[in-house]
Amino acid sequence: MFGNKYKKAYNAIAPSQELVLETIKRAKAEKNGDEKKTRKNGFVQKLAFVTVAITVCFVTAIPVCAAYIPAFYKIVEFVSPVLADQLVPIEKSSTSQGITMQVEAINLVGNQADIIISLQDAENSKQDLVHGTMDLYDSYGLSDYTNNSVIGGCHFLTYDAVEDKAYFQVTVQADKDYQADKMQFQVRSVLCNKYEETKDVDLSGIVDTANTKWVTLSGSGGILSEEELPDSLRGDSDTAEDLPRTKVLDELKVADCAADDFTVTGIAYMDGVLRVQMCMGDNWRSDRHVQLFLQDSNGNERYSDHSVSWNEEIGDTSYQFYEFWYIEDIAEIEAYSMYGIFHDSGELIEGNWTVTFRVGD
Repeated sequence: MFGNKYKKAYNAIAPSQELVLETIKRAKAEKNGDEKKTRKNGFVQKLAFVTVAITVCFVTAIPVCAAYIPAFYKIVEFVSPVLADQLVPIEKSSTSQGITMQVEAINLVGNQADIIISLQDAENSKQDLVHGTMDLYDSYGLSDYTNNSVIGGCHFLTYDAVEDKAYFQVTVQADKDYQADKMQFQVRSVLCNKYEETKDVDLSGIVDTANTKWVTLSGSGGILSEEELPDSLRGDSDTAEDLPRTKVLDELKVADCAADDFTVTGIAYMDGVLRVQMCMGDNWRSDRHVQLFLQDSNGNERYSDHSVSWNEEIGDTSYQFYEFWYIEDIAEIEAYSMYGIFHDSGELIEGNWTVTFRVGD
């Protein structure tokens, strides 16, 4: 499983969902030989389609609509033979746990590979697991049997309701150049039913004094670095494993937190710092996170200056906590409000999706 710091790699650039769906729609029409429609629309619309196709190719590096690769490839080859030579359709699939994965296309350049895959409900499946935004949960990899991917990123592209397919762009990188003789792409788990919800966070119960405790951190970050934090927020590394520690609020107990939902566990304004602590529940089989925004009476909003995270266990359940720090003197805290964008991954499906192929078969 890739480390969290690579999780969002290569995710910044992607075509809009509308552009992707429109391109797929047009590619399907071309594939089905809709000559009447083509004649009616004329040369101008065909040229516009070519422009859209080329735009998608350059933005995503390989075509999103590779499921209809013959028509799409023909158009790209006509405009740019060099670009067309980089597109290798695979169209091989693997089914596990009621979901079929298909490797649609791949582009290999040295030790890096760009891959388009799709997920859809398996034929005759009644589970309806694929119906919107999904995630591969960092469980994917590409191997040429001598060389395995070591880092990577996955970006959800779009969901096509007509074809019942969720499309992803995966970018992976190995220590040395890939050999294209025989390759294997594998996925071990997917997250279904992902959603996000914007909700207010109640600040009415804020306190000016609260108990604190030492915790061993699993992560931290923000606008301010560790060196820029006030002394009251500085941690230490006095544990036996020399791991970073810091003091956090000690209000709501772990046993009172939901394992499958978000729980606000403490809000305090002390020593010029607004602390908001929240439990994400059990994140070993999910991916919950939240973006919190503090808003003043004029509607100006800001993100936290720094945040820390750690885990606490009860039995076999591991609860993930975050504490967000807003560092500045606030004269009238009662004039402020807060809201959050809550992201929840939904259901984790573990399986074994494996496609073996030779590039150029």
